Amino acid sequence: MPPPPEAVLELLRHLGVALSRAGDATERVTQILGEVAAVYAVSGVTFFVVPTGVFVRIETGSSSQMDFEAGSSEPLRLDQVDALYRLIDDIRHGLVDAETAGARLSDVLTSEPRFGGAVTVLASGVLTVGLGLMLNPRPSALLAFVVIGLLVGGLRWWAGREPMLALVLPVVAATVVTGVVFQWVAPALDAPPLEIVIPCLVTFLPGAALTMATVELATGDMLAGSARLVYGLERLLILTFGIALGAEIAGFPPIVGHATPTLGPWAPWVGVLVFGVGQFFASSAPRRTLGWLLVVLYVAYGVQALSGRVLGTLGASFLAAAVVLPVCYAIQSRRSGPPVPVTFLPAFWLLVPGALGLQGVAQIVGADQAAGLGDFLNALLSIVAIAVGVVVGSGLSERIGRATSTWRGI
Repeated sequence: MPPPPEAVLELLRHLGVALSRAGDATERVTQILGEVAAVYAVSGVTFFVVPTGVFVRIETGSSSQMDFEAGSSEPLRLDQVDALYRLIDDIRHGLVDAETAGARLSDVLTSEPRFGGAVTVLASGVLTVGLGLMLNPRPSALLAFVVIGLLVGGLRWWAGREPMLALVLPVVAATVVTGVVFQWVAPALDAPPLEIVIPCLVTFLPGAALTMATVELATGDMLAGSARLVYGLERLLILTFGIALGAEIAGFPPIVGHATPTLGPWAPWVGVLVFGVGQFFASSAPRRTLGWLLVVLYVAYGVQALSGRVLGTLGASFLAAAVVLPVCYAIQSRRSGPPVPVTFLPAFWLLVPGALGLQGVAQIVGADQAAGLGDFLNALLSIVAIAVGVVVGSGLSERIGRATSTWRGI
């Protein structure tokens, strides 16, 4: 007996919102929902998916039922993403009925993080050091990255318990970090302030949203793509406003800093390792996935860094995005491999040149407007290159992935 349409209708709308929170494009959400409906032998079902909600309509004889589920901008943790796609696998293989699947989905969405607040705050400091090693590998700045990373982690933890702070967290974090760095840290280290500020704020950048918006626009989903694009640009401008406000509060001290020795060409490669470990704990990644996560991060960084010498920034961004997705699918096909989004989503921080874009916007409100505008436009072009690479890599991976029993989508 097929499950009643009411149970399937409720499962589909909740599942669609969960997939959107996991970072899936609306076209992929629609495709997965269609597969789930087919498993439960429900015909005449149609979907209308937007980043902030899902409409589901099911025909029931001579009539039809339609329902809507409002979405959320709060992204799922990596352990929740893992559990979500494993649930979809079980549905595809007919292992759970609609009521059981709905209960499991509810448990996934309400589950607690694997690590407590103290661990996630410490992890924020660790991943900030990793980003610092990749973007500004200077010995004098490492301690500042640790302290400011812990500060940012503390603000994130507090925002998770205070809804009002959560609404303005990017502005508050950018203002506090910029003010502290401009007023005390940069003069003490005799370093350019932005070289310290930017690695500490990279995790607030909407790189994934901007890239997914470009992907959706490229595939003809104008409504979802436009909404994500406006959202991403608004997030970027809000973050920039926080930087400008912090610099103004600090009194716009003179840009100090002299060339200091760096740690050498090995530092960014160590930074990838440090960033991966910090991201594993900060994002509550599933057990036994750290090794796979590091493989994807090193592939992403390695392809982008090495090919950039020949292809330039745009070509390297395209190639890295096109290569990383097939690698994620190859990992997924392994028995111990996590679903594709678990390893692919963290790679956005390395693929998207968010630091360049943030520095460009920061310079626009500072003294070097012309250089800042050029950097910002170059960053947007790189995001387009990454999006095209994602489309190409996704198409290649889909051909391979659908031939296996471990297909989970992206």
